[in-house]
Amino acid sequence: MEYPSKYSNGKSVSPAQFIAELICERLAKRNKQDLHYRFWLSKEWEKEYKGQIAAAHKLLKTFDSRVIVDALNSYAGSKIYSLRAPHLGAIIEKAKVISDSKPAPKAKVIERHLLDAGREEVKKHNILDKLKEIDNGSTREHN
Repeated sequence: MEYPSKYSNGKSVSPAQFIAELICERLAKRNKQDLHYRFWLSKEWEKEYKGQIAAAHKLLKTFDSRVIVDALNSYAGSKIYSLRAPHLGAIIEKAKVISDSKPAPKAKVIERHLLDAGREEVKKHNILDKLKEIDNGSTREHN
């Protein structure tokens, strides 16, 4: 699964990169900073970003990426500023239970009638039909 990145002109990134971006974005907001395009290349953010990616990979061995993102976006997870937070595991477990209890979306059933002929085709006379008529090779019936 890939996620759209806010910091690389809409290109897709791995789940670990997306989760690390989410955490770095929170840190920047808390410190009243702006993240710029490809912020992870700057000396200021490089170490933090790489550390969060490593922590994200560790979490992804145990949890699905959607559950981690849901946990971080939940009320309890909204104050998480590091993927190494000791209480993050419990928040993700809670989000997993909620995710597992939701019913899977059902496919929409469309009824089809076997005898339904569908939409009646409207025959039009275009320039090709007129040319075929001139050549006595008309393929359409005239009423």
